[in-house]
Amino acid sequence: MTNADVAPAKLSPFAHGVASFDPSAEGVLLWTRVAAEPGTTLGWHLSRNPDDPPEQHGTVAVGPDADGCVRVDLTGLDPATTYHYWFDLDGVLSPIGRTRTLPSGATELVRIAVVCCADRSMGALTTYRTIANDEVDLVLHLGDYSYEEPKGPYEIDPPGTCVTLDDYRRRQAHTRLDADLQALHLRHPMVFVWDDHDVADNAWRHGAKEHRDDEHGDWETRLANAARARNAWLPARLPEPDDLLAMWRSFAFGDLAELVVLDTRVAGRDQPFGDEGAKLLDSPDRSLLDPTQRQWAHERVADRSRPWCLVASAVPVADIELPLPKGEVLNKMLPSGYQVIDGKAVCTDLWTGYPAERDALTAKFAERGGGTVVLSGDVHSSWALPVPGPDGTSVAVEFVSPAVSSTSMGSQLPPGAEKVGEKIADAVPLQRWHDLEHHGYIHVEVRAEQVRADWIVVSREDAAAEPQLLSSWGVDRTWPPRLFEVEPGSTPRPGPEVEERPGLPLEALPPHQEPVLSPAGRRKRVVRLVGTSAALVMVGWVWQRRRLSA
Repeated sequence: MTNADVAPAKLSPFAHGVASFDPSAEGVLLWTRVAAEPGTTLGWHLSRNPDDPPEQHGTVAVGPDADGCVRVDLTGLDPATTYHYWFDLDGVLSPIGRTRTLPSGATELVRIAVVCCADRSMGALTTYRTIANDEVDLVLHLGDYSYEEPKGPYEIDPPGTCVTLDDYRRRQAHTRLDADLQALHLRHPMVFVWDDHDVADNAWRHGAKEHRDDEHGDWETRLANAARARNAWLPARLPEPDDLLAMWRSFAFGDLAELVVLDTRVAGRDQPFGDEGAKLLDSPDRSLLDPTQRQWAHERVADRSRPWCLVASAVPVADIELPLPKGEVLNKMLPSGYQVIDGKAVCTDLWTGYPAERDALTAKFAERGGGTVVLSGDVHSSWALPVPGPDGTSVAVEFVSPAVSSTSMGSQLPPGAEKVGEKIADAVPLQRWHDLEHHGYIHVEVRAEQVRADWIVVSREDAAAEPQLLSSWGVDRTWPPRLFEVEPGSTPRPGPEVEERPGLPLEALPPHQEPVLSPAGRRKRVVRLVGTSAALVMVGWVWQRRRLSA
């Protein structure tokens, strides 16, 4: 951690800002972290207008094992209402946050920002600031909020791989110092579900691909450490409050839609196919969900009391199998997580790696008979594609979010293989549109007659660059589901004009801060610059010799 990160933090006991999570029509979870000893009491305040006296207020104490984090579970609020909230510690006020309850009853429009995969060591989290500037009801974060092992050249704390409880706490704390992320949390409530890098790469219930007991200690202890840190920094209304390893839950948007959030990472996931000792790919008892979650998920999908069921899955449900001409691409050239099986590149970490589980879920999509939209991430690329049922017929559509900052799928390919990668992606069965290169998020709009997804591109390298609308796709209520391209507009905030909600002017948000190169990152950059300079000098020397000889 550098002085650039630490110095602003020392000015306030609320260095990590404030945030809100898991809203309902009647309540929301408020959060902050304070630099104070366990047992310290904070005041909290809630008002529709921050200039008015609080409508609700109270106190909350820092718990003995909460890493300085506190949460307030508010109830008795009005639906579809914007509120402002803040904390105080002995007269020192926190930043003022803005949140919003979910609608109840007749609902015409819901807007959701969908994000995933934010490795702070890879670059600036500028996507978050763009979402802060957007007007949405909710931010759906599909995991990899932080990475257990830094992949890039920028400073991260701790500098190594997270294993202990202190490691995971420090990683969360360093991630939350990011000003763009703080801006997002200041403006919108969030629903979060974890994915593998929130624990360890390719994690499952009883292990992870890169976890080794002799180096990282006991797996169950490491998993519990990640869950405890996550629960403190990213609070949620869990199905069983004492079970921190299960995050599945749902959110009702009036009479319009239900957001069904699946936990596909830990609660019930069997060992991925291809790992030593894993079950066969087509084993009928191979699971991605535990029995309790499976029954609950199938019941929620079957509920037709609302036009739309939005299924949130950290990993894609639809087929993103890459057909490979024989001998053209080898396993080592494939994007992360893919391996060649029967002439196709299959990412066994996705629902594709659990075919019986996927067939059971998509059969429920078929029984519902329309109105199912899957929102997913993880693969560092953007996709609009139908979801086939067990018989191959389309039963839903899926919108896959790009990464916030992690290496894009296209950039994971070897140099010079980008065109081959595009050709392979073009040949993915059923897919209607994809993008392998850009970072950003999806702006989803839900109306009774249509769900529309707009992929917003955000530059990771240039914080001043304007966000761009890359592509727009929609689905209506016809059966089988009809995925269609929407005529792109001229603004990255699509749909009818909506009055901006009160409070928190954008100029009040913390200013963007560029990430700081780590010592290793600085060395690599110097080597690259020296190499580039030497190459330019050589080119100039050759050109001069040729000119003189002529």
